[in-house]
Amino acid sequence: MQYLITFKTLTQAQRAARLLERAGYTLSIRRVPPDLSRSGCGYAITIRKSAYDAVELLKNSGLWTGKLFRREGEEPFREVLP
Repeated sequence: MQYLITFKTLTQAQRAARLLERAGYTLSIRRVPPDLSRSGCGYAITIRKSAYDAVELLKNSGLWTGKLFRREGEEPFREVLP
């Protein structure tokens, strides 16, 4: 299972990544895949576990601005939280 948390800017993604890393998450920052972005831009944090807990942490810290996507195996990402 892989989760993608999207952000509009690299700065937002970096701030969220620092918070999640301090909370013990292993993650990476990447560009949002073109098929998930209407404008063709944006950044995302990729994590593999506890995505809903990560979103709650981001919400409580005022850093939640995007969407949450999930994919299993090689399936395409699907939005699970707007």
